[in-house]
Amino acid sequence: MTATLWLPPVIRALATALIVVSASAVAEALGPFWGALIASLPVSAGPAYVFLAMQHDAGFVATSALGSAAANAATGLFLIVYGIAASRLPPWRGLGIAVLAWLAASGAIRLVAWTPVWALVLNVVVYGVGFGLVTTVRRAEPSVALPAPRRRFDLLVRAVAVAGFVSLVVAVSSLLGATATGIAAVFPISLISLIVIVRPRIGGVASSLLAANALRAMLGFGAMLLALHLAIPLWGVPVALVVALVVSAGWSVGLLVLQARRRRA
Repeated sequence: MTATLWLPPVIRALATALIVVSASAVAEALGPFWGALIASLPVSAGPAYVFLAMQHDAGFVATSALGSAAANAATGLFLIVYGIAASRLPPWRGLGIAVLAWLAASGAIRLVAWTPVWALVLNVVVYGVGFGLVTTVRRAEPSVALPAPRRRFDLLVRAVAVAGFVSLVVAVSSLLGATATGIAAVFPISLISLIVIVRPRIGGVASSLLAANALRAMLGFGAMLLALHLAIPLWGVPVALVVALVVSAGWSVGLLVLQARRRRA
């Protein structure tokens, strides 16, 4: 009985820890594009919604998904602010300003009764503006930064922190309510941890490039959340989760195809 109670939190923790460690290693080894692509996959939000579905009814999960979709625009703002600030400000100052931008935007989003159409419009506007603002960042070549010495438990500590946050959101979802749970679920804790890990090793310019690349990937993340919200009334939560996963995978494949074409060109 005790093992059964602890199994869901352990699975959530392991899944979230895996995405942080993998994205950090890939960003260092292969570059910002791959790190951003992996960090935007629903490895943390996916398990969170699976376990939310086990604790709540379909209406709660659908409402949470809509809140998450709207709050994905706040994540876009976070990436825009960090993409501009990372190469111009000291590491913690740039990250702090980006987090404050997310908190302010998500607080405003919490006050609005969103519909799927307006959540989509909000994301398109924010990310469309972001693509224009970070164009110069995407064209920049990452500078070569001397890697900081990796501490023994560097990745482990941050992976545990992210996993703990995801588990906490699911645990207190009943107290937060559906919309607030959805907003809290997409707080960019994985992106923040990734930035903290790789910033000393790849430098400010490459960190800006990572944020700029993540914009395209996170727009697909918002599309996945909208698909989840819309599919639940039609087919139920289990099928809707599969549909959302297909949307996320299709978006990522599309980005890989575009990247390959750009390199050939």
